[in-house]
This record gives sequence, structure tokens and C-alpha cells, in this order.
Amino acid sequence: MFIVHRNFIIFLLSIIVRRTDSDEVHSILGTYTAVTRYEFTSVLWLDGEAVDSYSSDSAAIMPMRNWMREGDGHDLWNITRRLNMEQWDRGRTAILNDKGIRMAGAAVLQGRFGCEIELNPYLRITRTFAQFGWNGEDFLSFNFSRKKWEASVGSAVPIETKWNSDTDIIKNITFYLDFLCVRHVMRSSSYEEKESQETPQPTAALFAKRYPNTGKVILTCLVSGFRCINMTVGFYRDKDILAEKDGLLSTGIRPNGDGTCQLRKSLYISNSTEESYRCGVHFGNLTVKWDGKIWDLAVDHSKRHHYWLLAPIVLFILMLMLIWFTAVKQDKFTTEV
Repeated sequence: MFIVHRNFIIFLLSIIVRRTDSDEVHSILGTYTAVTRYEFTSVLWLDGEAVDSYSSDSAAIMPMRNWMREGDGHDLWNITRRLNMEQWDRGRTAILNDKGIRMAGAAVLQGRFGCEIELNPYLRITRTFAQFGWNGEDFLSFNFSRKKWEASVGSAVPIETKWNSDTDIIKNITFYLDFLCVRHVMRSSSYEEKESQETPQPTAALFAKRYPNTGKVILTCLVSGFRCINMTVGFYRDKDILAEKDGLLSTGIRPNGDGTCQLRKSLYISNSTEESYRCGVHFGNLTVKWDGKIWDLAVDHSKRHHYWLLAPIVLFILMLMLIWFTAVKQDKFTTEV
């Protein structure tokens, strides 16, 4: 199990590239965390949203967009993931093989690689990322404008000197940031736009079901049809937002099977409540209010019409009628003869 301390959490929170108000700013960023030479996790971010993750424990890659799973989009994303991880693997191996670096106890090596571009009106690289952190502090980074690696601490100076003297290392990282990453951002953004246009808008419903003999009602908020990313759904009682401590239950994000996902949140309430309940997607206009109606979840078996009990009686009557009809036919035949 990974051990992550406070500085590292701050490091991660500070590195996510977020969208600006302009739709023409796009980015790809890979973030990595290693606690041993061979144990690490990675997350790939597209326009500030986590779209791919990997863990050396499970060796499972989980792309979160439909276009990444098949066809040309799948090929593009495989190349994007591989080239980004190559930067991490090269640096991670070199740093951890350095005699002055010791990875023991709660030591953590971090890395991030990627670029941000702006298309207003021409393509412009606004930021590049090729950095390593050690225990939540800056360690080594690539200065894109100077085309030089720069050490942030004394222990990184030998690596800085070695990498700056190797023209192949400089050419490789420059080519990745200046061309490959930019190209992948532009192509990925076009797939994102197309999928966004094809994906239906999510729907929301709030309904209640009564359980027999409990005096309770389970109120459920269902939001479905959204892209499988983190979705924040608020559940309100009057003006108060509810949380787990209030008894709110959540299924978590689950796939629908059509490339979209759903999320359910439920709450047990009294069947005689007069409070107002509503739910909706945060930071959006999708909100629904409970109309006060309650569905009966179970059927009262005592009120069922047990028609199946009449079946033997009906069958017996049919048999008597058949015997009578046969006897009548036989008597008629005898009389005629």
C-alpha cells in the first residue's frame, strides 16, 4: 500500500492543469508517484480531467473516454500514454540509480510531464511540464526556454550536470514537449469535442418507495447518462445539503453499458415527512424536486386473488362434462341401431 504524506498531497493538488474560461486552451499532463524502484501509479489528465490511470500493483489501464477504447482514437491514446510514460521511466531509473539518492521508509518520488497550448487565434505553447519532486519538494525540472535541466536542491546537481551534458537527453525532451505533446493535445481535443457533441445530456430523477411494515420511505436520486468522470451530485433537505453523516448512501459511479455512467444516492426518511427534498448536479442547471409521491415497493400478498386455487375445481367440472357428453353420444348411437 502506498504511503503518501501531506507535502505530496499538496504537490498533486498544485499540478493539475485546469481549463480557463477559454475553450481554446487545452492540455495533456501525466502525473506519477513512486514509493519503490518498481512500484508506482500514474494518472493522465486531459484538459484538467483525469481520463486514464495505471497502477503497477494491478497493471490495469483504465481509459475513461469512449474514443480512447477503439479505432484511431485508441491508437492515438496508446501512443500518448507510452511516450509520456517514457519520459517518466527514463528519469525515474536515472534518479533512483544515482548513488546519492536513497529510497527508504516513506520516501516518495514524483514526476509530471505534459504541455498546455492556446489557440487564440494561433497555436501557442503556454506551459510545459517536465519535473521531478522528492518527498513533496521540487527536485529537478526542465527549463523549456533555456533548454536546460535545473536542480532545485543540492542532491540533484550531479544529475543536472549529467543530463545537460547529454545532447540526446536534451533533444529528446525538447522534441517531446515542442512537437509530440502539442500534436497529441490537438488531436485528443478534436476527439473530445466530437464525443462531447455525440454524448446525450444527463438526466436526473428523484423518487420514493415505501417498504411494508417499517414506517419508512427510501428516497432515491438517480443521475444517469453522463460521461464517466467524477460527478458531484447534491442531495438537499429544505436548504441543507446532506452527507454520509446524515445517513445518505451512494452507489458510486457505475457504467450504463453504453459508454455513459450513472450515480444513485439514497436516504431513508419518514413516510409522513413534510420536508422538501431535491437533488441535482453541482455547477450545472440539472435539478429535480421530489413531488411527494410514494411508490409501493412490495405487493400485499393478503389482497391477491388466488385464482390458481380454482384450477382443480374447473378441471373436475370439465371431466364430468366430458363423461356426460360421451355417455349421451353412446346412448344416442345405441338407440339408432
